[in-house]
Amino acid sequence: MKITTNKHEINIDLPTLSSEEYLKCKSSEYGWIVDKNYILAFIIDKRAIFKRMVFTDKLITIGNNSIENEQKFLDEMVECVKKQNICDFIAKPQANVFFNVYPKNSDYIKWGTYVTDIQKNDEELLRSFHSKHRNVIRKSIKDGVKIEITKDLDLVYQNIKETLERQNSLFYPSKEYLNCLKNSNLLLLIAKKDDKLQGSAVIVYDSVRGYYMYGGSIPRPHTGSVNLLQYEAMKILRDKGLKKYDFVGARLCVEKGSKFEGIQRFKSRFGAELEEGFAFRIVLKPFKYKLFNFVVKNYLRLKGFYYEDAIDSIKRCK
Repeated sequence: MKITTNKHEINIDLPTLSSEEYLKCKSSEYGWIVDKNYILAFIIDKRAIFKRMVFTDKLITIGNNSIENEQKFLDEMVECVKKQNICDFIAKPQANVFFNVYPKNSDYIKWGTYVTDIQKNDEELLRSFHSKHRNVIRKSIKDGVKIEITKDLDLVYQNIKETLERQNSLFYPSKEYLNCLKNSNLLLLIAKKDDKLQGSAVIVYDSVRGYYMYGGSIPRPHTGSVNLLQYEAMKILRDKGLKKYDFVGARLCVEKGSKFEGIQRFKSRFGAELEEGFAFRIVLKPFKYKLFNFVVKNYLRLKGFYYEDAIDSIKRCK
């Protein structure tokens, strides 16, 4: 096993979320963990004295794929990262990422993502949706809602920022990040009604799968406009030859009546199947990990926001 920061040492075309172009948008420190069977892309998120490793994509299989080999890879990966002193802790991966197994001595949770098969004609695709989605999509079309591909980063950024702030979250993408994604396969969509913005979507894609990374809406969008936005995104990607549309992340345990329950109901009703596995966290330097959480929680508390790591939150869920 080796850890490399040189893409020329990798002899295959990497999918978008493992590509150097994408990793550069996330961090100036990035690389790939490689053995004879797998490749795993990562970034190092460095904040002050803290360094955490985050995986941006699922395991890429280049050899013999099996549960036993995946387990061996993850266990050896942890030892390799620890030996080379690359980070203080391995954080929960990006929301699209999960594994079939988890490393020894890790904090782990069940995790998944909703994925829609988009290899269907327009009507078949629409029929695969829940009846409530179908009805509001047809109504929005009848009412004149239009979906447009846009290059207006400022418009999309502001819409997503305002949406997440309404949801009491500071974790919205930076304008610089969105601009950098232009070097990857990026699709920016907006929904309009009478020339007024209703919602937006940020989607990255490779040759197989599109990833719905971020979305936004005005406080009271026209009925069905954000549903239509998803439908049109699927059609656009299908016409590019893609097979799957990934809604990027699903908590497999959510509290009844919570915002996560509503978000996942929205995703699942697009004819989506739940793919599932495990997400994990490995703490390599316990003192620095505790200090990191103390600093983050208090910083956000001063700004009026509550923070809890997704793994800790889900482990409490019953």
